[in-house]
Amino acid sequence: MKLDFSNKVAVITGGARGIGAATAEAFYQAKAKVALLDLNGEACQERATTIDPSGSNAAAYQADITDERQVQNAVDQILAVFGRIDILVNNAGILHHVPIEEKTIDDFESVLKVNLTGAFIMCKVIVPVMKKQGGGKIVNISTLGARTGRPGVAADYAGSKAGLIGITRSLAKELGPSGIYVNAIAPGPILTELTKQVPKELFAKWNVGRVIDKDGLPEDVANAVLFLSSEMSDWITGITLDVNGGLFIP
Repeated sequence: MKLDFSNKVAVITGGARGIGAATAEAFYQAKAKVALLDLNGEACQERATTIDPSGSNAAAYQADITDERQVQNAVDQILAVFGRIDILVNNAGILHHVPIEEKTIDDFESVLKVNLTGAFIMCKVIVPVMKKQGGGKIVNISTLGARTGRPGVAADYAGSKAGLIGITRSLAKELGPSGIYVNAIAPGPILTELTKQVPKELFAKWNVGRVIDKDGLPEDVANAVLFLSSEMSDWITGITLDVNGGLFIP
């Protein structure tokens, strides 16, 4: 069954590459209008143009999601172009593969600022838009490392993504009466530009115990995002959906 997002507008942070780019492409193929946000404006524009050369149904917006004024400005531009926002995917994130004894407080706080505070700001700015429209869907991209811990997954990254699960649960309770459903996805090891920075032997360790004999791809996560953004999930809120090839079965 193909999902149809005609007349829906999806905003995806970290849309220039990896899971964000695959999610933007999936929404576009499902007839949604797509707004890609990324700190790298040039890469974001290239991705939007690749998705939709006409520029009519996919647009790029450069913004630092840790800056509320920049987020508000980007949202104002999106509303001016597309008229509404129905779906928010908080995908943007950073990580530093550094042992804790070598990590500075600035390193730690920079990860939390992007991965957690950035998602909070996106919700803060977009929720009023969704309330005015009578509802919406928010999907937060966490990680398996926040659920179980994993060799080589830094404490700041796991902590920030665990915090995102907490925000998901809290906002699901707060916003459900307004018709806004909030869920999270915890991907296992996914082959992206970001994980390609990880040593191959470490990536292999992350996959030990996987019961599905294929590597996780950004498209696998994108498909789950579309489900949680669709009417098919209208009685689901506050969950964390594990997309990990059977590595973790709660």
